[in-house]
Amino acid sequence: MNEYNQIVLGNLQTGEDTEGRAFVGGNLSGSAAQFGTHLTPDSAWLGADVPQVGGNTTLGNLHMEAGNYRRTGSRTGTVDFNGGGHEIVDPAVAGMVSGYQNQLTSLSSYLGGLASDSTIQGPTNQPAPLKFIATPDGDGIAVFNLTASQLTSNLVQQLELTTNGATSIVVNVTDASVNFNSGDFVGSRQNAAVRASTIWNFIGATGITLDRQWNGAILAPGAHLTNSTAIEGSVFVGSMTQNGEVHLPNYDGHVPTPGSIVLAGAAVVVAARRRR
Repeated sequence: MNEYNQIVLGNLQTGEDTEGRAFVGGNLSGSAAQFGTHLTPDSAWLGADVPQVGGNTTLGNLHMEAGNYRRTGSRTGTVDFNGGGHEIVDPAVAGMVSGYQNQLTSLSSYLGGLASDSTIQGPTNQPAPLKFIATPDGDGIAVFNLTASQLTSNLVQQLELTTNGATSIVVNVTDASVNFNSGDFVGSRQNAAVRASTIWNFIGATGITLDRQWNGAILAPGAHLTNSTAIEGSVFVGSMTQNGEVHLPNYDGHVPTPGSIVLAGAAVVVAARRRR
């Protein structure tokens, strides 16, 4: 997970940039897109795959700003290798999808079973901030549980966070449909380290729409994500219509699982955590 800026298990339709590395299990389509725009210097990414595509690529223009473009399916449109990479046809990419899907689904289920130990204070009758007050455990992990209706209420003006020393933040959001179109991330939520260490786990979600800038990693392996503004953090979803850029940082928080989870050959940090 800390190797990829974007993992889309199914199809990705995009006309936007992804700053880091990407894995697309299905088809990659759209007018034009750039990958690896913030992977610098270019020379450090020679030989790395940015992105990997398991299905067909039907982009008018694919701009590679760093690394290689590795694919299983066919390609139409042009490819520019501005970072000195190459195009590689490899049937193994399509075979990676099921493993990633199983791992992300298991992780989402496990995180969703964690007991909340931190507090949320939301608006009642008047517009106000939605306040997240962390109470981290001995491993520095803070867990919040809330519903999509709490998160997307039109009374929410800002999303605030008091970390209280938390080094990893898990936010479990329930409900099948999420439409985030009000509220701004403010204060520490805009901090790069906090964005990198926060994972929003959308339990059981099938559809997520983001019409406001989002901060932190998104984990929703069963959902189709549509964004119209930038996402400041990593994306791990079932499929995606990308109408806004996906920005670094990659997710680097602790993942509280009972065993090792390995994605893209990189071991995710393990932290023991109690279950409900």
